[in-house]
Amino acid sequence: MSTLLDVEDLHVAYGKAEVVHGTSLAVAAGEFVALLGRNGAGKSTTLHAVSGLIAKGGGRVRFDGQDITNASPRDIVRAGLVQVLEGHRVFHPLTVEDNLLIGTYARSKHGDRSKLAAMYDLFPEMAERRHQPASRLSGGQQQILAVAQGIIAEPRLLILDEPSGGLAPLVIDRILDVARRLSRDGVAILLVEQLVEKALAHADRCYLMATGRIVHEGLARDLAGSDILHSAYLGGQAT
Repeated sequence: MSTLLDVEDLHVAYGKAEVVHGTSLAVAAGEFVALLGRNGAGKSTTLHAVSGLIAKGGGRVRFDGQDITNASPRDIVRAGLVQVLEGHRVFHPLTVEDNLLIGTYARSKHGDRSKLAAMYDLFPEMAERRHQPASRLSGGQQQILAVAQGIIAEPRLLILDEPSGGLAPLVIDRILDVARRLSRDGVAILLVEQLVEKALAHADRCYLMATGRIVHEGLARDLAGSDILHSAYLGGQAT
């Protein structure tokens, strides 16, 4: 598979404190990759830097062969790299349908209502609530809406940052199953997730991060239950 996302020697600092120290990772077209590690390991910071949401202190990011290291978040989204942020980030005063239409602006400056039907087929509960404000949705429904908003932007790479936060197991499984289906259809997935077993059950490949560095890379099926995984989460290598 051809490399779609290539992150090389990424450094990120908050003030004088560097929190990501020379991270390198890659995601191929249509590949499902999990980035795992304990809280504070630098996973979300890495994602935010890749997406252009925070400044990079060094390194290079390429997407489909193009250097996007210093690109704006808007241009990165238009290139086809879309991140669903942690914490059910939707526009609460707007209706479900208006939230979805905002996602289509990544490809069309006037929005594209023709994309709505596919999202309603994928998430029927959104169709039932299309005219309700997002504030009236449950936490799980808001997260599904956030994921749908990312999908409707027609990404080539969809980044999911902790999609399980505070959700019921059935909702989590639903979101990860949809992500797995997207990857089979050719959309690359990069997932950060604290529910390690669920992440490894869906991913093709995995990176393990500790204290701002990648400490292991391999097939997801080989990492499940391994001493490396146990050590990173329980043995004090990560913070």
